Order: sequence, then C-alpha cells, then structure tokens
Amino acid sequence: MSSSTPSDTFISETIKQYTPRAANYDAANGGWHAELAHDFVAWLPPPKGGAVLDLACGTGLVTLAQAEAVGPDGVVVGMDVTAAMLDEARRKTRPRDGGQVQWVLADITDLSGLAAIQEVVTHRGGFDVISCCSALVLLPDPGQNIQRWANYLKPGTGKIIIDVPTEDHTLQYLSTGPLRRAMGKPFIFDREWVRNVHSLEELYENAGLEVAKSFRTRSYVPQRWWEADEAMKAFEEQSRTTFEWVMEDDALLEKARQVWPTIWEQHLTQDGKLWDGHALYVSIGRRRQ
Repeated sequence: MSSSTPSDTFISETIKQYTPRAANYDAANGGWHAELAHDFVAWLPPPKGGAVLDLACGTGLVTLAQAEAVGPDGVVVGMDVTAAMLDEARRKTRPRDGGQVQWVLADITDLSGLAAIQEVVTHRGGFDVISCCSALVLLPDPGQNIQRWANYLKPGTGKIIIDVPTEDHTLQYLSTGPLRRAMGKPFIFDREWVRNVHSLEELYENAGLEVAKSFRTRSYVPQRWWEADEAMKAFEEQSRTTFEWVMEDDALLEKARQVWPTIWEQHLTQDGKLWDGHALYVSIGRRRQ
C-alpha cells in the first residue's frame, strides 16, 4: 500500500502544490477547512493540560483550536513540511488562556530526533492526542506512518484521529489521480486503498491501536450530481480551481481537454452520473498499554 511517488519527489511535490495555496487556504472553497478543523477538535477534545501533536498542521486551523482546548497548562506541537503554510500559522493570534504552541518545519513521516517531540515524550510520557487532518492520503505509506506515530501516544490513554476522503469518484479524485496519471504528472494523493469506512480501521489495527470510533461525515462542500453529457462543462469550471494545475501552459491544457472525456466516462455511476462533494471517513483510535 504505497504510492507510486518516491519520498523525495513526494515532499517536493507537496511543497509545490501547497506553497501557492497558503495565503488563501483558510478561505478557499467556502472556508470548509475551518469547519473541519472545528469538528476535529469536537470529535476528539484533548484533555485540559494535555499534550497534542497536530501533523500536517498547515495554517494551524486544528492546532490553534486544540491549543484553546488544552488550556494554559497544555502544549500543542504543529508540524508541517511546507514553510509557507507555517508562515500563515505563525501570523495568527494564539488563543487567550490557551496552551503553549510550537511550530515545527519537518517531514511528518519521520518524527525521530525532533526536540519538540522528544520533550513531550520525556516529560509527559507521550501525547494525549495526535491528529492528522486532510493529509494521510498525501503520504507514500500511510499504514507505516500510523505505526510510527502510535509510538508517540501515551500508553493506554493516548488517542489518534485521522480522516481520509471516501472512495467516491469526485472531481477532486479525478484531478489528483486519473487525470494526472494520464498526463504523466506525479501525483501526491494516494486514495486507491480507501474502499469503505473500515479501510482506515485496518491500518489502526495493524499498528496495534484499538479502534474507538469510525464514521462518515457530511460533505464539506456543496454536493452536486453531474450528468453524463456535462464532462467539458465540469472540466472548464474546475480548471480554475480543482484542476488549476492544467493551466500551467497551453499545451498541457489542450492535452488535458483531450483525455478528459475518456476519464469522465470511465468513472460515471451505473446510471450515468457523477457525484461531486467532499465527504470523509474519520477514525479515532487508542494506544493499548
């Protein structure tokens, strides 16, 4: 279960994709990232005075909400590989009476040797909560990374919360997977392994975690059913947002227009439609003793 993108290419491609998005990330697509961040903390509230690790923290939406939740005696570490995203996080006002916040520029697939992590492990016995919001499908080997992260949870009580997109063939899925593959472009989203709500649970169990809860969320963007004959209408609309990478040059855009109808047809439902939205599977797990 590993992506076709090697680790070094994965990191550079991630930075390339997210650096230009950083300044407008919070407000993009109706601001649903902020809504999801609020929900993440509501689904798994960290304990007062606790320690939290927010992986792939981006602009700090989840991190700062967690800092407010842990209170002044708590600590939250927000980690991301994209400097521009962390710059946006640092510009934000920290919650009054919130916990200590540390921003760490690092690859979340390797937590070893990071001072902020080791300090929590040494002085607190591990993290009470580890979160990874909107990022697991970016990683080359999600199962292996969950196994690594689980080691930093407090034994017996530490919990982890992660989300993944559902298996639905949405426009985002078509753009980040089949279309990029057809264009010979590297892709950083590996969601082919997501089959149902139990897919993430299996990774937890393989990592030695006890699954506490799993569920499907609502769609965080307006839902829409596209008809079979609306392939190019969808393409032209999405080329300014979800498909913006095809606008890099005229030749790329023209090639994308040529291959798109075939990709569209291959992913229609049995009744000739395509559902677009952004629903997620969320799983909460606990580290055993």
